[in-house]
Amino acid sequence: MAAVVAGVIVLSPEDSRSATTLPTVKPLPAPVAQQFVAALMAGNAAQAAAATDSTATAQPVIEKMLHGMKGAAYSARLGASPPVGDDDKTAVLGADVTWTLPDSTPLKYAVSLELRRAEDRWQVHWTPALLHPDLAEGQALAHSTTSGEGALLDRHGTPVPPGFAPVVMSSVTKELGSATGEPGWQVAVVDAAGAPVAVLAEKKAKTRQPMTLTLDPPTQNAAQTAVDQVPLPAVIVALAPSNGEILAVAQNTAASSSGPISVQNYYEPGSTFKIVTAAAALTSGTVTATTPVECPGKKTIGPRQIVNDDQFDLGTVPVHRAFAASCNTSFSQLAADLPANALPQTAALFGLGADYTVAGLTTNTGKVPPAETVTQRVEAGIGQGTVQTTPFGMALVAATVARGSTPTPQLIREIPTEGGQSRALPGGVVSALRSMMGEVVTGGTARELAGLGGVRGKTGTAQHGDGTSSHGWFVGYRNDLAFAVLVVDAGTSKVAVGTTASFLGAL
Repeated sequence: MAAVVAGVIVLSPEDSRSATTLPTVKPLPAPVAQQFVAALMAGNAAQAAAATDSTATAQPVIEKMLHGMKGAAYSARLGASPPVGDDDKTAVLGADVTWTLPDSTPLKYAVSLELRRAEDRWQVHWTPALLHPDLAEGQALAHSTTSGEGALLDRHGTPVPPGFAPVVMSSVTKELGSATGEPGWQVAVVDAAGAPVAVLAEKKAKTRQPMTLTLDPPTQNAAQTAVDQVPLPAVIVALAPSNGEILAVAQNTAASSSGPISVQNYYEPGSTFKIVTAAAALTSGTVTATTPVECPGKKTIGPRQIVNDDQFDLGTVPVHRAFAASCNTSFSQLAADLPANALPQTAALFGLGADYTVAGLTTNTGKVPPAETVTQRVEAGIGQGTVQTTPFGMALVAATVARGSTPTPQLIREIPTEGGQSRALPGGVVSALRSMMGEVVTGGTARELAGLGGVRGKTGTAQHGDGTSSHGWFVGYRNDLAFAVLVVDAGTSKVAVGTTASFLGAL
């Protein structure tokens, strides 16, 4: 009921409640547009598609774009919302889009968002052009990198993969810088199959002048696998005798903890140095491979007593048999009878003592000083005393026998090695050494290698320090592959021979 009082209409409480009306809130297009771009910024394809009028069609396209632009960050800034009348069914908002690419480069462009109203609900009208104005149906955006890799290639022209030959690659990178060049990128419109249709923006990759390493992946991998099976520090260095190209440099973790020992560290070579001693004796003309020599279990030469392994005694045998059995007493006597400079001069023919400048790799070869006294010559003749070599140097020794002259080691084909001098061994000496090194395998101290295809070499057990510890060696060659294997503190050459078997057996 209502009463008129002094010209004022007074309503009862019930009438007051029924007469109060809340204002109608009209839906606006801008919040929906903001919802769409906010979902894209969050990388949520489902939410972005839900803001459109074609969710099922939009979602896979948006997902494809977000995947293709992985690593890039999307942002968008909406323009001013236009006035919307009660009867308006459409509205258009502009947006400035920025993609921040992985290298922080901004990619900017503008898009238009058309919104349509249906039953007082605004939705973004779906079209691929919402994502980029150049997109058509079935297309998306994609960011890709164009690598600068390939500046360093292996001997077969294949880019050197990550983790390959770490000792060599660490040295090469240190000397030459990064091997990967400067990468580039590309943002393109791609079709349904992901193939580029149009390039929207790009940065060209910059590659360095290609450099070709002489490393051979199968040889390197076989060498690395072989040394990795040894718990003690173990290394393998391999060269091609025909041209001196370095094929493999492998160290296990125990060896690498002391640095690049395969190419730089000096060790007593032990009986592997008998290759040089034999060459010196043969060159002197005092013996041939068939000359009889004594091989007692132990022998005192001057003030020094020399003992064979386990004091084996062969009596009197030809030089080639003493070599195959690694008779210390025989070769110490041969060395004692040589002039003081005979061993250093002969060692130089094998590259020992040469100062090579190998691009990409710092190397040492060996130290063989003159032996003025009988004691010094006795010790030097069996690779002890002041004689020291590196595994790299002993690989050169084996390569010299295989080639007949000293090869010049090389790692990067485009940069010649400096230093050293290639000199030929006397023909009769070369043939004798090859035969003697073959006998080491067929009937001497490395019989385990007899079935591995014409291997020739020499074992070595090298005492060092106070004489209670010994390194194990095997150096040799097979066809155009010369190598040195060292196992530090192995106590015997048998471990090195076994590592050699693993290495060659994998090739």
